[in-house]
Amino acid sequence: MKNPAQNSVEINKVLPAVMKTSKFLREKYCRPVYGATNGIPSKNYKDFVWWRSENGVVVAPYDLLKDASKRMLGEDVDDDEVDDVEIAEGGAAAAAFSRLQYERLDEITRREIKDALLRYCELDTLAMVMIVEAWRAELQR
Repeated sequence: MKNPAQNSVEINKVLPAVMKTSKFLREKYCRPVYGATNGIPSKNYKDFVWWRSENGVVVAPYDLLKDASKRMLGEDVDDDEVDDVEIAEGGAAAAAFSRLQYERLDEITRREIKDALLRYCELDTLAMVMIVEAWRAELQR
């Protein structure tokens, strides 16, 4: 018998697939329009580019969260430090939220977790918008 979780459709899997095929998303999000002065408002990102490719492969936006954290923390941090302050999937978000609720944390750690949750939640919301934008663009073709 198959595990029901194997059949789930997670937004962090759907968005990269949609981005790979959507000319609309590529054209809109391949420049720093998100969080830009005259672009799309953002509470957590400034002049952010969501559509990026490396070696012809679209980079999943959730993978970009780690890169954004590395820039915010400074170039001389290692990946373990970035992992401590970035959330890039739902399970990590739930665990981080639980830490805020049930653990005694110093204010710096509490702020880092809160900021990471806000970035993740904003991307989740944007991901839903991007998928709808791509579908609408496809239907208008």
